Amino acid sequence: MEQYRRREDRGVRVDAFRVLEDLDLDGLVRARGAGPNWTKKCLDGTRTDILTEIIDWIYDTDENVPRILWLHGQAGKGKSAIAHTIALWFENVGGVGSCFCFARDWQAEHLEKKIFRTIACDLAGRDPAFRRALAGALATDESLKTSSDVALQWQKLILEPLCEVSGHMVGNVVIVVDALDESGPEGSRKRLLSVLAAA
Repeated sequence: MEQYRRREDRGVRVDAFRVLEDLDLDGLVRARGAGPNWTKKCLDGTRTDILTEIIDWIYDTDENVPRILWLHGQAGKGKSAIAHTIALWFENVGGVGSCFCFARDWQAEHLEKKIFRTIACDLAGRDPAFRRALAGALATDESLKTSSDVALQWQKLILEPLCEVSGHMVGNVVIVVDALDESGPEGSRKRLLSVLAAA
């Protein structure tokens, strides 16, 4: 644990075990097929500088490190490949995280209304303490399972459960959002950006 905190050994694997508990997450409407894709990751040995920079940012425990890393650039420059590579790497090392990928051809599904419910489910699947906290939030307010209010979802399904379990989690929680510019109509994109900017 100390080696992980001091970043002495990048090979330390964080194992998150799912506890078989009867916690009611049924009915929590989530987006299907919005996760990372192996076919979209970077080719081995490519983009190593930027991948190392992002991994350093993930492991940095300094309080002053920005909470959001915004990867931007022209279309076709490999941003999605980098996002999928980081998400798959973090999942492989057992980190607590989620990856949500938008796609222009899925806009009719209104994925932007399901983003934080989906991320909450992913985090619940990776960390038993978060799962218990999320189940508690849903037991208190059943309407959270279908709410399309992204600000409410962020607060009640992500932030509050994370605050409740923060002392029990090892390492940082990593949430990758890919192709935000394809998330839907301009109005919903602005709402989503305002929620993320306040994080």
